[in-house]
Amino acid sequence: MAHFLQSPAWGRLQHARGRQVVELSGDGWTAQGFIEQGRINARLYAPYGPQLERPDALAGALASLRDAAQQRGAAFLRIEPTLVTPAAADTAASADPVTLGLPPSELERLGLRRVGRVQPEHTQRVRLDRPFDEVLANMRKTNRNLHRNFAKKGLSVRRSSDPADIRHLLRLLREVSDRTGMHAHADDYLSLQAQTLVPTGDASIYLVELAGETEPIAASLIYDDSERRYYGHAAADTAHRNLSPGVILVTQMMEDAHAAGLREFDLYGVVPPGVTDHAWAGFSDFKRSFGGYQVDYSGTWELPVRPLSYAIYRLARRLLDE
Repeated sequence: MAHFLQSPAWGRLQHARGRQVVELSGDGWTAQGFIEQGRINARLYAPYGPQLERPDALAGALASLRDAAQQRGAAFLRIEPTLVTPAAADTAASADPVTLGLPPSELERLGLRRVGRVQPEHTQRVRLDRPFDEVLANMRKTNRNLHRNFAKKGLSVRRSSDPADIRHLLRLLREVSDRTGMHAHADDYLSLQAQTLVPTGDASIYLVELAGETEPIAASLIYDDSERRYYGHAAADTAHRNLSPGVILVTQMMEDAHAAGLREFDLYGVVPPGVTDHAWAGFSDFKRSFGGYQVDYSGTWELPVRPLSYAIYRLARRLLDE
């Protein structure tokens, strides 16, 4: 099953943003990319794509993507090659990582250049294709207890299919950003996600409410496909941190996904357990507290299509970074 960022729903969102959507397929691969216009030139970007049935399908995918980029005036490709292995969750009964990426040496052999990540290089997934008591049993004990007892504290969790409820998440994200300096996505972008994806059921808004409070104390935007629920964006009110609304939000979203027959819950970006000096270390530990296994991707790679234009772009990026 392809990643949600390679789904028709995500393509609709990119179209709504005014981007040209490029859909390609060949022997052992599929790809959905978007023409992104930068200040200097344009690129064809395929997030978590192309999706490969086998590693040797990448060469054919690159040739087709390069042609498509050239036809549309793009200076380079930006890709994140991902192996599609439907049985990955079945082999992840333990906490051992599952690799969906290709070896860097293979990518370099095809002329690709490693660049700073765009999508996360690692994620944490939890299997839901078992009794939910087993899902809970693999969580941290405090998470289990919070899930079983949150109603006693006056808390409730509500799933909303009203795009207007994105305002609660935007408010909470601004509070977190003001407090921590975190760079949140623009309000307009998240509002467009809600307007485009929530009415069709491809996304939902979850809210944690506390008796006596007029506004939700935690909120999230999640994405669903036929197999998996993705934990997209979330924020919680610091004033009620002692109630752990963020934990309750995740466990209820998991239980609802389980009840809907979804196979996995994807907690999205993490850094590996041994990485402690990264900005994501804290919330990576939070995500691992729900159990599951780590998925490792290829990272982000680029391939020049118009070499001179790409060289100018790379030089400008270096100067800006300095």
